[in-house]
Amino acid sequence: MKPAALLLSVVLLLAAASCRKDRFTGSADAGLRLGMDTLHFDTVFTSTGSTSGVIKLFNDNKEGIRVSTVRLVGGAASPFRINVDGLPGPEVRDLEVAGGDSLYIFVTVTVNPASGTLPFIVQDSVAVEWNGNRRWVQLDAYGQNARFLRNHTVQGSETWDNTLPYVILDGLTVDTSATLHITQGTRVYFHANAPLLVHGSLQASGDRVDSTRVLFTGDRLDAPYRDFPASWPGIIFSPVSRNNTLTYAVVRNAYQGIAAAGPAPAGQLTLRECIIDNAYDAGIYTLNASIDSRNLLVSNCGSGITLTGGGNYLFTHTTAVAYG
Repeated sequence: MKPAALLLSVVLLLAAASCRKDRFTGSADAGLRLGMDTLHFDTVFTSTGSTSGVIKLFNDNKEGIRVSTVRLVGGAASPFRINVDGLPGPEVRDLEVAGGDSLYIFVTVTVNPASGTLPFIVQDSVAVEWNGNRRWVQLDAYGQNARFLRNHTVQGSETWDNTLPYVILDGLTVDTSATLHITQGTRVYFHANAPLLVHGSLQASGDRVDSTRVLFTGDRLDAPYRDFPASWPGIIFSPVSRNNTLTYAVVRNAYQGIAAAGPAPAGQLTLRECIIDNAYDAGIYTLNASIDSRNLLVSNCGSGITLTGGGNYLFTHTTAVAYG
């Protein structure tokens, strides 16, 4: 075959292929497969949005299927929001899924405040309809009321209790000569850009049962982020800070769990029965500071305990460990 004729044949074949239309079936027996039957969101603080959950819709048939609607059953009033392959809900119509292809349904939730102090559940469902068929995916999330503080400075004396958790945005500062008292069972959650900076005094008074410990951690409670180190900067004690005591406290998922700088006299920081876990860098990092610690666990931290520039330290019954 001459080259010119061969080239013409190839062009004609490509043109024919490009003109071929995908075939779609209207049979009720042609099924679509959902990647899950329930999408669960972990605890979401009220008034803050969640990360996106994903539902995948598969067409395992050779022929395409036209999806008449993907919708939130609760409509516009639902706390959930959907986006179907870039198209916002609460209802998306007239979608096409080619044979062997799939589409994505992205789901987020924003929980409105309620009157209670305990976590509460919100629910809805996503309905998918095609060729006279209808399938659902259940949606649920736990909402938690909280006290939100943005760039807050403690002046004088403040006492925080465990009635509701605290969510810290943009940072929390304990001013010079001020004291922050935190009672047992209080949970304090920090946003990614929110350190706890102590110039005055921090008194965290937990107890031995897990539910009564004082917790300092990041504010991302959804998997996998709830287990990420460096979720927030950590607790920083400045050189002018004095008379700090943490008893039965847990510091988790920080960049540096506790950082303290001197020169400081004895009594800058006292730790009793504390846990510092999953810090990206050091569980404790100091520069010429003063720490008196008893029964301390530092676990899964990048560099354990780092003491620099001198200082005064007493560590009694301390365990520093990394779990593989």
